[in-house]
Amino acid sequence: PQRPGAPAWAPSSAADMLHHMRQQQAARESATGGRAAEARRPAGGGYEPPDYYGALGVGSSADEPEVKRSYRKLVLQWHPDKHPKDRSQADEKIRQINNAYETLSNPLKRSAYDQMLAAMERRRTGVKLDVSFIKPRVSIPKEFMLCPLGHPDKFVRVVGDDRLCVQARDEVPGTPFRDFFAAARFSLWWLPEVNNMCRLRVQASAASGVEGGSHLAFGQSGDFADKREAAVAVSSTQDVKQNNVIAQASPFSAGAYRFEGAFWPGRLLTFRPPADLLMAKAGDDGGDDIVDFLLVDFSAAYKYMTMSEVLAEAVEKQNVVNTSGGYVKLGDLRADLNIRLYFQQNLGSAVWNNKDFETFFEGHYEQWDFDQKRARVRLRPKEEQQQQLTQPKSQGDSTPRSAQEGASADLLIVAETQAEVIRASLAASPEDLGGLSLPVLVRALERLAETPYLLGPLSVDVRQLAAARSKLLATLPERCDAALTASTRDLGAAVLPFPALASLHKAAAAIRDGEEANGEVVTDCKHAISKLAMVAGKRVAGNPSGVDWERLSDLLAMPLDWEAVTEPLRGALSSHLRRKSSTEPGAFVHAIRALAAAGRAARGITEELARHEFGAFDRMEGQTVAEVLLAVAESGALLRGVAERLNPPLLHRLPLPELVEIVAILGERGYGKKVRSALQTRVAVAGPGLAAVPPHSLLRLATAATHCPVIAECALGPVAMAAASVLHLWPLEGIPELMLVAATTTSPAASSGARRLFSRAAEAVMPRLHELQPAQLLRTVVAAGAAAAHCRPLLEAASHAATAALEAFVPEQVVLLTQGSLALGGQHPAMVRLLDFWVVYFNALVENSADRADGQPDSGLPADEVAQLVRLLVLVAPGHEAVFGAAGARLRKVVGQLSSSGRSSILEAFPGGTGPAFEGKEELLRAVVEAEASSAENAASARTAEEAASAEEATATAEAEAEAAAAAEAEAAASAAA
Repeated sequence: PQRPGAPAWAPSSAADMLHHMRQQQAARESATGGRAAEARRPAGGGYEPPDYYGALGVGSSADEPEVKRSYRKLVLQWHPDKHPKDRSQADEKIRQINNAYETLSNPLKRSAYDQMLAAMERRRTGVKLDVSFIKPRVSIPKEFMLCPLGHPDKFVRVVGDDRLCVQARDEVPGTPFRDFFAAARFSLWWLPEVNNMCRLRVQASAASGVEGGSHLAFGQSGDFADKREAAVAVSSTQDVKQNNVIAQASPFSAGAYRFEGAFWPGRLLTFRPPADLLMAKAGDDGGDDIVDFLLVDFSAAYKYMTMSEVLAEAVEKQNVVNTSGGYVKLGDLRADLNIRLYFQQNLGSAVWNNKDFETFFEGHYEQWDFDQKRARVRLRPKEEQQQQLTQPKSQGDSTPRSAQEGASADLLIVAETQAEVIRASLAASPEDLGGLSLPVLVRALERLAETPYLLGPLSVDVRQLAAARSKLLATLPERCDAALTASTRDLGAAVLPFPALASLHKAAAAIRDGEEANGEVVTDCKHAISKLAMVAGKRVAGNPSGVDWERLSDLLAMPLDWEAVTEPLRGALSSHLRRKSSTEPGAFVHAIRALAAAGRAARGITEELARHEFGAFDRMEGQTVAEVLLAVAESGALLRGVAERLNPPLLHRLPLPELVEIVAILGERGYGKKVRSALQTRVAVAGPGLAAVPPHSLLRLATAATHCPVIAECALGPVAMAAASVLHLWPLEGIPELMLVAATTTSPAASSGARRLFSRAAEAVMPRLHELQPAQLLRTVVAAGAAAAHCRPLLEAASHAATAALEAFVPEQVVLLTQGSLALGGQHPAMVRLLDFWVVYFNALVENSADRADGQPDSGLPADEVAQLVRLLVLVAPGHEAVFGAAGARLRKVVGQLSSSGRSSILEAFPGGTGPAFEGKEELLRAVVEAEASSAENAASARTAEEAASAEEATATAEAEAEAAAAAEAEAAASAAA
C-alpha cells in the first residue's frame, strides 16, 4: 500500500524520476511566468572582492620587490604609534595592509586571487568560458574545500553537528589552523544514474556507516517545489530529492564548479554573504549571491597557513630549548627547517633578510615583540594578545589556573595546536602534569589523540608525540585510583565525573588505534583504559540508576566487567525506558553499536535496547529503521527478529545500501533462507541503483554467497553485473575478491553477471597491477585463474608480475600461485618460472634434510601439499622431468608423513606407474603402495579389534542382564515365601 503523501507515480529508476521531476518543475515555472511562489531575493548591489592591489598602492603587474617596498613604506606610515589620536583607524589600516601583503607576497594565493578577479570581471560582463570539455568526475579533487568565488578567505565549514556556514579564519578567532580546515573538508559521492550526479559529502563522516557518510541536504521534498530557496544543512537522510546535485563547471572560472539540485532545476548551491549557505534560484546577474565555488584540493590546505603561524611554530619550538626569556634570534629563525621549507615551497623565494623580518614584525606589532638592537623577536604571551588568558578554549571549561601548576604546565592551558601540546607536555614535570585541572588534561589528551601531520609546516616528530602521549597517559591511573578510593556516596564522581571519564577513554582509545602508535604507547593506553573502565564499572554496579543515559553509548564503549554490570544495568535501563517511553526514535543506535564488541556477555542489554527500538519502527524514517536493524544484526542479538522485519511494508522503506549490509550479515550467520523475499523484491531488481551501493557492502554480500545458497541464487548475478558497471571506481584490492567469489560460487543465475564482471576486470586491474601488494597480486592470479576462460589477458599479466617477484612469496603462497596459473599451460613463461622455482626449492630441502640433526623439525612444505602439487603439475607439464625428479626426491624423504589423501594424490598422478619418468619414481611408488597397504592392514586390524571389543562388551552385557534377572527371580520367590 502507498504511504500517505507519496507521489502517485513510481518511476523505474532514479534517472526516470529525475526526468519526471524536472518536467514537473519546468511546467510549474512556465505556468507562473518563471516566478516562484515566494518573493525574489532582494537585489544586491554586486559584491566587490577586496582590492589588495589598491591596499598596497601597486598595480596588478607589480613584481615581488615592488610589493615588498610598498608594504614596508605603508607599515611605517600607518603604524599606530604614529597616529595616537586615531589609533583605531590606524589599526584597521594596518590590518588591511597585512591582509593584502599576506596574499600578494604568496605566489599561490596571489595566483588564486588574480584568477578570482578575472572570473568576477567575466561575471560582470557576461563573458563565459568554454567548459564543454571539462569532465567534473575527472577534474574535481578527491577531497577539497569549498571557497565561494570572490571571497578568497572564506570556506564552507561544518559548525556543530549539522549547521553549515561560510567563514574566514579571522571570523573565528582562536580556532587553530588544523581545526578550522578540518571542518571545511568535503568530497563527492558520485552516483551512477545520471552523468555528474553526486552528493556533497562531509569527509569526516565517510566511514560512518551510512551511504557515503553525511551529506549536504536542502529543503523538504514536499515544500521546496514552490519555494525559491531553502537552507542547507548536514544530514544523513537518503532522500535523493534532498541530497542529489549535479556538478557543473563554472562558466567564469577554471577550477570552480556549481552544484544544481538534481531534482530542482535552476536551484543552485548559493553563498549569501556574510555567512549563509542556501539552495536558491540564482542567476549570473552580478548580485551578492555567489553560485560558483572554487574547489581547493585539501592536500594543499597547509599552504593557507599565514606567515605569522609559521613563524610562531618556529619560535615556540626554539623556546623549548633556549633560556632567553622567550626571545629568538633572527638568525636561528631564518635557519629553521620549516621556515625554509615554507619560503621555498609556498613563496618560491629565499628566506627574508633581517630588514624584511623587521618590517613584518612592525606590521604585526600586536603579536610580535621585536628587539631591533639585538636582532631578536619574542612571541607575545596570550595575556598580551587577549584579555582573558585563563579562559580555556573548550566549551564549558572555565576552571581557573591552579597555583600548584608550574610554568611548564601553564603552557598546556593556552596550547592550541598539537605541536604546542607536545612541547608543553615534554617540558612539564610529572608533578605538574598530575596537578593539571581535569578540563585542561582532557583537552590536552584529545589534541594528542589527533592524527599528526608528518609533512609540512605543521609536522610533528613522531617520537616526541609518543613521549608526550605516554607522559599524559601515565597520569590517568593515579586519578582513577583516587576515584576508586573516594567516598562511596558519590562513587568518585566528584574526582572523575563521567563526561571527563568518557572523553579520556575516547582519547586513549584513539591513540591506541592510531597507525603511528608504538608498542609502549599502546601498553600505556591499555593500562589507562582498563583503569577508566574499572571506575565506570564500579559506578554502574554501585548505582545503576545514576547512569547518564544521554551518554550511554560512551559508557558501553568501555571494556566493562560485563558479568558484574549487565544485570544491574539491564534492570535500570528497563525502568528508565518504561518511564520515558517516548524517547526519540533511533536514540540508542550508537549504544547498540558500542555493545557489538562486548558480544554475548552484554547480550541482555543489547536485546533490551533492540526491543525498545523495534517498537518504535512505525514512527521512524526508513534510514533510521535501517540503522537500527544493521546495528542489531552486527551485534548478533535478535537475528531472527531482524530477519522477520525484512518484509513489506517495512522492507520498502529501507535504503538499499543498509539493506544489502543487513542481508549479508544474516546470510553469514545462517539466516539466509529468511531473506529470500528481500533479495527477490529489492536487491535482485535494483538495477542501476545497486551500482550506487558502496563497494565494501556489495563485496560483503557477494562473500556471504559462498556459504548461503539463497544469496548465491538471488543476488550474486545482479551484484556482479552492478559492480562491473562501476568497477573503475572500486578499490583495487576488492576486485580480485569479487572475481574469486563469482568464479568459485556455482550459480546458473550468476553466470551472465559474472561474465560481464570478468571482462571488465581486465580493463580495471591490468593498468594498475604495479600498485598491488604481493598478497593482493596472489588473489588476482587465483581469481583470474578460476575464470581463465573469460579473462586470460589478466591472468597472463598478473602471473607475469607475480612470478617476476617470487622472492616476495612464501612456499605456501607459491602453491596457490601455481594453481592459479595452471590454465596458462606448462610452456607459458610464467609457468616455466614457477616450475624452475620448485626445482630449486625441493632440491634445497633434500640437501638440508641430509644435514639436519635427528629430532630437528622439518620446516618445508607439508608432504600432502607436495603430493597435491605433483598431481596438478602432471596435467600441465608432464615433460618437465626436473621438477618431478626434485619433488620425487622430497617425497621419498617424507613418505611416512603422507596421509591417505596424500598417498591417493601420488597414485592418481602416476596411475599404474605411468606418467612422467624421473629418477627414483619406482621407489617412491613402491613406498607409497606399501604405506597404503600397511595403512589398510592397520585399519583392518583396528576394525577387527573394535569388533572383538564390541562382541566382548555385548557378551558381558548379556551376562550381567542374566545375573540381574536371576537375582530378581530369587528375590521374588523369597518375597512370596514370606
